Amino acid sequence: MNQKLIKSKINSSDVLENAKHIEKIYSDEDVKINSQSFLGLILKDVKENYSDENSPLLIFNVLHVSRIAEALEYLNSVPNKKKYLYDLLKGSLDFMKNTPSHAKSILWELEVFTKIKKNISTVSLNEPDIVVDFEKVNIGIPCKKISSEKGLQSVLSKAVSQIEKNAFEFGIVAIDIDNILPENMVMQAKSSKEALDGLFNNNIEFINRHEHHFLKYLNSSRIIAVLISSSVIVAIKDESPRFNNAFQWAVWTVPNLKVEHKEMINKFKQVIL
Repeated sequence: MNQKLIKSKINSSDVLENAKHIEKIYSDEDVKINSQSFLGLILKDVKENYSDENSPLLIFNVLHVSRIAEALEYLNSVPNKKKYLYDLLKGSLDFMKNTPSHAKSILWELEVFTKIKKNISTVSLNEPDIVVDFEKVNIGIPCKKISSEKGLQSVLSKAVSQIEKNAFEFGIVAIDIDNILPENMVMQAKSSKEALDGLFNNNIEFINRHEHHFLKYLNSSRIIAVLISSSVIVAIKDESPRFNNAFQWAVWTVPNLKVEHKEMINKFKQVIL
């Protein structure tokens, strides 16, 4: 289980710094941010209005910028970072909408990469999407962002194919389920713990609904675990700031694993969660 609440005060200088940081990353790579792209529009809004604490739209844009900035934290360590910067401009990054986009899929890869990189230095953006060298074992992590639960079987099939054709000890498929949550969702909670518990329960319910699919597609493959992630904007009644980004990870593992794989996945979970 991975619990995190990212708090973003709209009257803080950090808000402006996040926007400027993203722009600098693009500028350093000579990649122009189209002013009419989703990223361009929210950066403009945050820079021009970051001190307006009474703007509901600004609050959401601030949280969007905060989440994107965090996903780019380790991009400087990536050799082909320019590709990822271009990819983030290909479609909407609006977390409040369920419309799929290439940009959202790439951001999900970067978020997984960043969250692992914080704890394991030997991680890279590579085929199948992410490769982790953990205790001298190569782990492949295909990252999938689903827009419908009906498409899960196809996603698992593709993930298995990606792992089987590469030389990994085993694979973990990372699945983001944000796009199957209600659109324009702002979770109401009395505390951070209540919000994170709600997200965790949501992930576990998803796992329980689809465990038969995981067993069908993964039992005979080298993928030994599924990481489920959900992220929402949360309004916390009794805390300040009230509006926050929150994410939660839950991991399902294949039953009857080899002893060495069971030990390895447990160690990996302890480090990243």
